[in-house]
Amino acid sequence: MNESGSRFEVKAAWVMGIGLPLLEAMRRRTNFHPIPSYVDDFIAGALLLVAARAVQKKQANAELWLAGAWGILCGGLYGSFFSQLIEWQKVDVSGHSGLFVVVIKGVLFAITLAAFTMTLRRRGNTIAS
Repeated sequence: MNESGSRFEVKAAWVMGIGLPLLEAMRRRTNFHPIPSYVDDFIAGALLLVAARAVQKKQANAELWLAGAWGILCGGLYGSFFSQLIEWQKVDVSGHSGLFVVVIKGVLFAITLAAFTMTLRRRGNTIAS
C-alpha cells in the first residue's frame, strides 16, 4: 500500500465506508422509519469509499473528495449523536440501551472529526506548498 493509503483518514474511510452501512442495517434491521435516518449512512459510506479509492489512486481532487466525504459525515453524525444524547435514557430502535448507542455514536463522531481535521490539514499543507 502506498503512503496515501496508510494514512489514518484514508484507512478510517475504508473502515467506516463499509462499517457504517453494516452497523445501521444491524441496528435498524427492518425498521426503515424514518428513511433519511436509515439511508444517510449508506450515502456517507459510499462517498467515503469513493474518496478513499481516489486518494489511493492519486486521482485529481481526491483530497477534496475525502474532505467532502468526511465533512458530510461530520454533519450527519452531529445531529445523530446529539439527538441520541438528548434521549439517552430511552431504549434504542436496536433494543440496546440509549447510553450504549450514545457511546458508539460518540466514538464514531470523534473518529470522523479527527479524520476530517487531518484531511483538511493535509489539504492545507498541499495548497501552501
